Amino acid sequence: MIRILVKSKEKSEQAVFETVPATLSLSLWRGLVYILKALIFTTSCKAKPALFSKEGEPSNGTPYEVACYSRTANGELKLGSRAVLRTYLPPRTPVDLNTGFDTFVAKNDSVAHVETLVDAVKSQNYDVSEKADIVTYRNNLNKIALTPYNDRDVWELDACRVSGTVFLDIRSTSEDPTDSRGRLFTYYGYKFEQVCCSADPLADDGPVDANEEFCSMVHRQIGNHRVLLCAEIDCEHRDGRETSPLDGYVELKTSREPKHRGQWRNMARQKFLKFWVQSFLAGVPVIKHGFRNDDGVLLKVETLKTRYIPALAYDLCGEEWSTDVALNFLSHCLAYIRKVCRNEGSVFRIKYDPTRRVVEAEHVPETDLAGRIRIALERK
Repeated sequence: MIRILVKSKEKSEQAVFETVPATLSLSLWRGLVYILKALIFTTSCKAKPALFSKEGEPSNGTPYEVACYSRTANGELKLGSRAVLRTYLPPRTPVDLNTGFDTFVAKNDSVAHVETLVDAVKSQNYDVSEKADIVTYRNNLNKIALTPYNDRDVWELDACRVSGTVFLDIRSTSEDPTDSRGRLFTYYGYKFEQVCCSADPLADDGPVDANEEFCSMVHRQIGNHRVLLCAEIDCEHRDGRETSPLDGYVELKTSREPKHRGQWRNMARQKFLKFWVQSFLAGVPVIKHGFRNDDGVLLKVETLKTRYIPALAYDLCGEEWSTDVALNFLSHCLAYIRKVCRNEGSVFRIKYDPTRRVVEAEHVPETDLAGRIRIALERK
């Protein structure tokens, strides 16, 4: 029996599920169990096999870019600007990714607030209240979609309804590594981005600063929800055949090079779903995947097309995860968040506890989130 709780001073709800389809494979059954343990369903929502099959795949539509902005290393926000969007240039390998670690400037997440997204799209005459059911950073959607396969990482977000639209704000849960080895692995990713966008990767391009970013504001359908999401874009690579800005965007990822099939299987099981979710949600078609050795030396870069990742993962690890499960979980969870935030201005903290496999929503009246969003919506 699975119990999903919603805590609120306004209203308390819970839903109990006792059935699991017996026709699913072991791996998909396991994913479904995670879903029933983690998802906040409404009491009228049923656990049907179709929700986790091809026939039950939610409508996702074609994403399109609404607006964009650049943020400089010193924190200056430039709405509608592509000034810091870099161009992908294949690096000449090998490259030592350790170089410059002592001068690395880590990301300051305190500047990421959902009202920034309102300012960005208003500059392009996009009416948030008319066109979007949900406004959020992509990071929040990543966390929700991956929850069925997450038995380790806590996540939180704040949610509130303003002028009919539900806004999701990022909350930090100290998930960034604090030990020196963990920080080094984080640095490898940022250094990989630098060498992939430099005409000479051996040249001194200055310290790696994680605070410089280009972000795309993307409108897309997720189930019955019109979602406006903000995604940081690593770089672009265009050949003249693109029909929209999204077609040229590139995601950059780096991993330790697998040595045998078992390690490839682990990578497909543990990383490929994250790769796919992140790129799919923002409509990014291509991932450049860098492989390094244990010493942090970049050995090679391979191209992954987002749409082929599920098939590649299936070849490597079988039915360890399903895109349908991730997307249906995301769609149903967004539906419940919208229901929880039924009252204008009420703010709820949505939390996932992986040890209990429970998502909880708790009313938090002390936050100023709704006020900040109203100011942004009314700003000329």
